[in-house]
Amino acid sequence: MSRKPNKFLVTQSLISSWQWSYKTDNGYEDFLKTLRREPIQPTKAMLAGQHFENVLNAALNGADIDPAHEWYKPITELYPTLFGAQQQVRLSRDMRVDGMNFVLYGVLDYLKAGVIYDTKYSKTYRSVGKYLDSPQHPMYFALVPEAYEFQYKICDGRYVYTEAYRPDEVEPIERTISQFMAFLDRQNLVSTFCEHWQSKY
Repeated sequence: MSRKPNKFLVTQSLISSWQWSYKTDNGYEDFLKTLRREPIQPTKAMLAGQHFENVLNAALNGADIDPAHEWYKPITELYPTLFGAQQQVRLSRDMRVDGMNFVLYGVLDYLKAGVIYDTKYSKTYRSVGKYLDSPQHPMYFALVPEAYEFQYKICDGRYVYTEAYRPDEVEPIERTISQFMAFLDRQNLVSTFCEHWQSKY
């Protein structure tokens, strides 16, 4: 009986952690923790983002939101766009890159009528283009080939900003995965990746 070839999981959060490895003081250490799949303590910003998304989803699913709520304005602004969208859509796709078999995996915040939406809560958002180099939209375009647009909906607590990208405007995720694996090779980390990111599927 022939043995199935190994497949390795790749997520946008893993690629993003690598891209940030040299941009922050503890970036490389945080990347190594992600690579080893060690628990990472959520930051205040991460917790605030989760709370915002929970309140937004509750409103989309029929809960009333008090006009006195601090996020009433941005949530009522997002409501018409996101109402009726599929929420927390889990997707995966096999992809072969440079002779290796990968499984791309992602959880879409919202999917509606060919548009992928991802909400962000960022009090430091200043200008369009913050997410230009994010691996998230290229990864999700690969997971939803029929999607024609990806929109980041960014809330700073009072206002909602939009960054929109189309498939023909982004570098295909397979190129980024190839660069990622080349980086791991230079750092002698390929074995660490293979140990912790082998796919079960």
